[in-house]
Amino acid sequence: MKEANHIRDLKNGSWFWVDKVIVQKYVPKIGTMGFIVYSFLASLADSNQSCFPSQKYIAERLGCSRSTVNKSIKVLVKYGLIKKERKNRYHCTYSLIKVRCKAKETQMSHKETSDVSQMDTNDNKRIKNNINIDKERKWTPKFKTFKGFKPRTSEELLAVDLAKALDDYQGLPLYISFAKKYPEAFLRKILGQVREIPQEKIRKSKGALFNHLVQRNSGKPLCF
Repeated sequence: MKEANHIRDLKNGSWFWVDKVIVQKYVPKIGTMGFIVYSFLASLADSNQSCFPSQKYIAERLGCSRSTVNKSIKVLVKYGLIKKERKNRYHCTYSLIKVRCKAKETQMSHKETSDVSQMDTNDNKRIKNNINIDKERKWTPKFKTFKGFKPRTSEELLAVDLAKALDDYQGLPLYISFAKKYPEAFLRKILGQVREIPQEKIRKSKGALFNHLVQRNSGKPLCF
């Protein structure tokens, strides 16, 4: 007999929380690894929102190098998301700082704070991801808008997100192929790198640079 799926219970204490504004506003700045380290610290924080794990412990738990953890912590301190105080020679205390945000910045899907419009958010009541659907979509040569296009899978939803962020509508078929081939975390990490580069320093386009970085880094191991 198949076991029933139970919705997680937030009353039993086996959970931690992260401000939505961290996801919406700061992830493009701190990067994927910065968000992972921040989330790990949040999972260890006590009632005073403080914890004191060693960087070695964090690295072991997250399966990455200590230098990666150290770099991420410096970025989190830089953007005022955590406060670092030395406890002794080997340990520091990390305190999660209350993040100030403007109105509507905590909304997960708002046109002023997200590259994903309300119609393209992952609404399970509206979009059903059918794993049996693997048919090629038909594209017009002059594909310049998303009007009339409705994502049918999570990969297509991610591809639309990438195309909008890169302002490259015609590259949507390419981004769909990327979404099917590479992990979402990898693609969003590359997207974050592209968005950090000033427009005047990009020779061709954001889309072309994104494609180049994906191809160049696809064979390298990622640390998450």
